[in-house]
Amino acid sequence: MTIAALIIAVVAVLVAYLAVRRAGALDQRLSRLESNLYSLKSDIMEQREKIDEQLLEMRLEMKRQTGSLKFDPEMTIAEAMEIHPRVNEVLASFHLGGCSHCAVSAVDTIEGACQTYGVDQKALMGALNQLILPGSGGSTGPAAAKSPNVKVTF
Repeated sequence: MTIAALIIAVVAVLVAYLAVRRAGALDQRLSRLESNLYSLKSDIMEQREKIDEQLLEMRLEMKRQTGSLKFDPEMTIAEAMEIHPRVNEVLASFHLGGCSHCAVSAVDTIEGACQTYGVDQKALMGALNQLILPGSGGSTGPAAAKSPNVKVTF
């Protein structure tokens, strides 16, 4: 009886050892698959960003060709944001809408916001119009028009 119990115990230990090895192999395989999945997700997100950028450029080009892509001082902030998604970056670079004491309303006109906050309307309109020039890359602020007063040496 003890020999039978010993044989059963040895077989049980052997089965347990094989199960642990198999579980380890499955865990390694799962890790590789998760890594591949993460890589694929990353590639998909990268491709999606490129496609979104191309779509935006195509939409802007369509608006350019139809003549509906124009910034006007009398337009509201909301209307300007409909023309180009980077308008908020331009406004923020002129300290319009970036914080609680320089917040602008979507119903404010560009001209009104400039008058209220003492922003150079001509410079703002120039920066906004840079967004819609083909191939310009879109300047997003007044810094693009001026060179900084900082000397950098290496």
